[in-house]
Amino acid sequence: MRASTIMLVAALLYAVHRWATNQKTVDPKTIVEVVFAVLVIGLLDQGETEPVARGFAWLFLFGAAYVALPTITAAGQGKAPGGGQWHSVLKKGK
Repeated sequence: MRASTIMLVAALLYAVHRWATNQKTVDPKTIVEVVFAVLVIGLLDQGETEPVARGFAWLFLFGAAYVALPTITAAGQGKAPGGGQWHSVLKKGK
């Protein structure tokens, strides 16, 4: 898997985490940060620096998963801070 693809998955996890915690999911600051990170990793994802780019991309993915997955799991159970988006969806279904 290419490092830039891994970075995009990490960015998606970050966006889902923000959504699940009732934060503004996409704002200009977040867009600039994600585009910059993916661009840098994409530029490194060629030639001799490819293993370095892949290592950094996996670190970003692990960091995003470490933050996002417990929040997403808690939101699915209705225990997220502020109830989370999932909590409101689950309450409407009952």
